[in-house]
Amino acid sequence: MGAAAGCFRLGFGLKFAAMSATQNPTDAAEGGAFDFAELISPLGPDAFFQEYWERRPLLLQQRGSAYYEPLLSIRDLEDFISQGDARYPAIRLATGGAFFAPEAYTRDVKYGDEVFRGMPDVEKIFTEYSMGATVTLPALHLALPALGRLCAQLQAQLDHSVHTNAYLTPPGATGFTPHYDTHEVFVLQIAGSKRWRVYEPPLQLPHRNQPFSPESYTLPAAPLMQFELQAGDLLYLPRGHVHTTTTGQSFSAHVTIGITVYTWVELLAEFIHRGIEQPQLRAALPPGFAHRPELRPELEKRLGELLQTLDRSTSIETLTEQFLRRARAAQPRAAVRFRADPEQISAGTRLQVVPGQPLRLEREHGELRLLVAGRRIRLQNATGPALEAIGRGGVFTALTLPDTIGVDARLALLRYLHGLGLLQRIDTPA
Repeated sequence: MGAAAGCFRLGFGLKFAAMSATQNPTDAAEGGAFDFAELISPLGPDAFFQEYWERRPLLLQQRGSAYYEPLLSIRDLEDFISQGDARYPAIRLATGGAFFAPEAYTRDVKYGDEVFRGMPDVEKIFTEYSMGATVTLPALHLALPALGRLCAQLQAQLDHSVHTNAYLTPPGATGFTPHYDTHEVFVLQIAGSKRWRVYEPPLQLPHRNQPFSPESYTLPAAPLMQFELQAGDLLYLPRGHVHTTTTGQSFSAHVTIGITVYTWVELLAEFIHRGIEQPQLRAALPPGFAHRPELRPELEKRLGELLQTLDRSTSIETLTEQFLRRARAAQPRAAVRFRADPEQISAGTRLQVVPGQPLRLEREHGELRLLVAGRRIRLQNATGPALEAIGRGGVFTALTLPDTIGVDARLALLRYLHGLGLLQRIDTPA
């Protein structure tokens, strides 16, 4: 057990090839771009959204055990736990549908007069794991760049909120009790295998304010689907589908990509939100409105009048635009990479937009704004042609951008975007 304290390994005796001295431990996490089309291959995105999205589960199998290697490997997950610097709640333990108290597997480390709290105790984690606990790694996309890039690309494409969690389950264990999720779920089986049972949704497309209630649910006698996910497989579950999982003789490591969708409820809520601006809607309901039946006709009549007033005073175009701006502003900010020795960009430096970090422009009241994952940055109108050229993709330099501004201004713009983490160098300056 002593060896487990410094190195978390899955599968109870399952051995993994050692890295060579020249291999970077983060190579897999920093691997090549892995996009949505590759995620659901061989099915195409158009077919997916027409046939499966919010409609029915999708199961893709026999794509090879190394299919997700460009995105994530079992070694990445093991190293993330073993390094011991991912504090609670970045690592959590669960069994029987309930999470452990963090004190059961974390410790406080004193350093001089300071205390680092919630540090993972890898030996305790391995001990609980060996006794049947599932290790969960919430919001893993915040720690592993390749997952972060995939989430950013998905969010840029879908405009819905995207997150990831990882789950590592030992052999012969049951994961969480039967439940449904209120977000769309993509399950990526990274290593090992897990048996799944999927049941019909008791509530069609539940809203995120309609969580699963185990007290009011009776598990049907027969599942809609039952199968075993192997490494390289993918499962898509529309929200509302009840599911339960177990492992057999093999451990399991999988990542879920969760997509919390905006619904028409949120768009209609913008209409209600606009009502705050109307004084007549801010007036109190009549005294005794809840227990005096004779007031109900007055309530219904007045409500109809107010809705008509609000409808006449509200532009659908304006309301929609306000909602879209709110949704764009809610997107996560682009990740900024710290550089101890800032890279210098010259006129000949070849650059491109970082995958998963699209540049969007909008013009409002004669002003140019750059929309960057939750931020709206006001820029000079003269930079518009250069930004539009950058946004079209491909490789460019300060010299190849439109000359509506001088070379020095173009360099200043590129250095600013590079500092925000939106551009990456292709090679050394020419």
